[in-house]
Amino acid sequence: MPNLVTVVYKLDDDPTAVEHAAQTIRAGGLVAFPTETVYGLGANATDADAVAKIYAAKQRALNDPLIVHCAPPDDDMAGPLNLRELIGNRAPFVLEELARQRIIGALSIAQRLRANALIGSFWPGPLTLVLPRGSRIPLNVTAGLDTVAVRMPAHPVALALIRRSGVPIAAPSANRFGHVSPTVARHVLDDLDGRIDVLLDGGPTPIGVESTVVDLTAYQPVILRPGGLGREDIERVIGKLGTLEQGSGGAGEHGAAQSSPGTLSKHYAPRAELRVASDTPHLLALHAECVARGLRPGLLVMAGQRDACAGLEPQFVLGKDLADAARNLYAGLRALDDDGVDVILVSAVEQAGIGEAIADRLRRGAAGRRD
Repeated sequence: MPNLVTVVYKLDDDPTAVEHAAQTIRAGGLVAFPTETVYGLGANATDADAVAKIYAAKQRALNDPLIVHCAPPDDDMAGPLNLRELIGNRAPFVLEELARQRIIGALSIAQRLRANALIGSFWPGPLTLVLPRGSRIPLNVTAGLDTVAVRMPAHPVALALIRRSGVPIAAPSANRFGHVSPTVARHVLDDLDGRIDVLLDGGPTPIGVESTVVDLTAYQPVILRPGGLGREDIERVIGKLGTLEQGSGGAGEHGAAQSSPGTLSKHYAPRAELRVASDTPHLLALHAECVARGLRPGLLVMAGQRDACAGLEPQFVLGKDLADAARNLYAGLRALDDDGVDVILVSAVEQAGIGEAIADRLRRGAAGRRD
């Protein structure tokens, strides 16, 4: 693809930045922007040619569908917390507007009831719903599937960009395909500088892992990709979720369409080999093994592991709890890659709440390897 000049806007410095980015979206260009999860790479979701540029810039497999990001139909853009209350009271109207814009297609009664309940509880936020595809969404957005993944982000910049663009925005994470997702603007430039038109620098993303993807077209709803919203929270609203075989990449492993973004068995991968230990003693044993083999290991550790790992450098501290670990995971993987380590070592986490998403990313980043 041609080499572009990527224009970077620091949102604190330029009040016209979002409008310039919206003009780029309307003109068929690519804009990287912050969401509450990670930075997304957006294009007009109704323009097949613009969407094709996302795949080219990311070097993304064409069988990996994109998520369509939408904004609320109401003019009240006071902020995500106020919007959460607004959407909670008007979830059926939001769903009707998605249908009116032909972003989604006809829903069954069960799909409508569940979607209303989840939208009313969690939008805007880190929840993506898989629903029947509307006729306005090109097939290259959905990798040829008759379903579409839709979410409403809980970030004021993302919402403002969608509203000012006047179109839904298709956006995967703003990184090279299969690599570690970006949580600050610098990560985006490291992967995509010269391959995209505009980058809106809105600082670090607050959650740090991608949205949870729930398929509502299945007989029993199922999480296709764990993310920033916990399974337990979703089940409190719509009941027990179905199960998806762990590590399943679906038919897409062999060239057919993926059921959801981020489900390939090898994904979210640093350049260095990633190995997941069962606990701190195992982490220390793996470190000693790597050193004995002449490799240079780096450590991702929780705050509670620092004393046990004192003197072992380089290391990156993820934080004190699972929310910290999710927020800092991708930054830690990138930092150790930048340090030139051969192997990145990390301990497994408890798979509760956002821990399920962290465990999923570690498993895929390690390509299924667990020592």
